[in-house]
Amino acid sequence: MKQSSTLNPPRQFMNERMLGFTLFVCLLLVSFGTTAVADSEHWLRVDSGAMTLSVMHGDSPQLTLHNLAIGRYGTSETRRRGDHTTPLGRFRITRIDRDAAFHRFLQLDYPDAGRAEQAYRAGVIDEAEHRAILAAHRRGATPPQHTALGGQIGIHGLGRADRDLHEVMNWTRGCVALTDKQIDTLLNWVHVGMRVEIQ
Repeated sequence: MKQSSTLNPPRQFMNERMLGFTLFVCLLLVSFGTTAVADSEHWLRVDSGAMTLSVMHGDSPQLTLHNLAIGRYGTSETRRRGDHTTPLGRFRITRIDRDAAFHRFLQLDYPDAGRAEQAYRAGVIDEAEHRAILAAHRRGATPPQHTALGGQIGIHGLGRADRDLHEVMNWTRGCVALTDKQIDTLLNWVHVGMRVEIQ
């Protein structure tokens, strides 16, 4: 006896319904997955006005370290080798040295691509240096450190530096300095590739 089509819908109709349901579930998973990744990202904000370094989760500070020190001559948009200024901008951590001269050292990917482009157009660096800096950024590596833009910019502790001096003035050659205790606390939060914004 032939059964009613309302009880047994055609195979093509069932396949279309299953395909639609599968696509809907996939879209939900992608949506929730993207949100979870975005929400779970931690990054570092260095506030050179307030002299603080904060571990951020989105827009919310999770940890704030006070009384940091920056370059002896403040901050700069157009840093040059030897000018003892701390570059403003957005960077990434490319290396974590746990046994450094200044106790710990978090290497940043300075010089950044934007500065390299400006410096190349202004004749401050040559074409080969410009290409090498951009190539390093594409690989997520530390760019060349010995161009006219300078290098060795990062976040570090004190090591043998004078703690009393650190308490009262900016003293670095361009880095962001914390006490040894502060940077040891910070190491629990950081990883290679982490975003750092110096403002």
